[in-house]
Amino acid sequence: METQSIVERYCELIKEEPLSTLEADLTADNTCVLESTSPFFGYYHDDPIGKPDPYIYCVLSNNYTFTFGDIMRATQSVNAKRRNPVDVAVGTISLIDKVCQVIRIKGINHFNQVHIIQQNFQQEGVQFKKRQRTISEKMGIIRLSKILYLKPGGNGLFMDAADDTKAYFVIPKHYDWEAFKRLTEEAKYETRILYFDAAQAVIFDDHKILDLVRVYKENITLRQLKDIRDRYLQIIK
Repeated sequence: METQSIVERYCELIKEEPLSTLEADLTADNTCVLESTSPFFGYYHDDPIGKPDPYIYCVLSNNYTFTFGDIMRATQSVNAKRRNPVDVAVGTISLIDKVCQVIRIKGINHFNQVHIIQQNFQQEGVQFKKRQRTISEKMGIIRLSKILYLKPGGNGLFMDAADDTKAYFVIPKHYDWEAFKRLTEEAKYETRILYFDAAQAVIFDDHKILDLVRVYKENITLRQLKDIRDRYLQIIK
């Protein structure tokens, strides 16, 4: 892949997934950690051929005020001490009429690493919310802020340069989450483009806000992305 063709963009992402509280013996003492029990369920539920590595959401203390830079700086320090770096994003989860600030952690192979990573972040001054009630398989709306590394494919198409399961395309208007879900459900009626998970994304490019659809599909190709994009645009028009 030609590195000079890769662009770096700040992104805000919205998705919805089932969440459960991680067992207390897997977390740092008296802290609240959620697991996405079915990441990208729009793909794996339709075509259950596997499951991605764990996606963990560590809930931050209500007394802790953070910025994107604060967490990224702490992450840089944590990863400098690790043999296998973790991928971190910051954001919020809306769940059961409450909004929690979280850091999303991926890139771990086993849940027994969670408490160690939490302790690493605590050493950097990050404070976690105390464990309260337990939830199981509750749908939550997840909003994340992250950096994307994109390879433009032309005509509003972007391949993720860091992850071959993800790609993006521009849509001409913004939708609220419920309207976006209905749009995606209708798009999936087209059997030619079966098996993908979709989320909303926003990037800032050339002083403009671009509304995107993030597509998750294992080994997705530019051709497959274009077919999915064309179906969305057909419905929108």
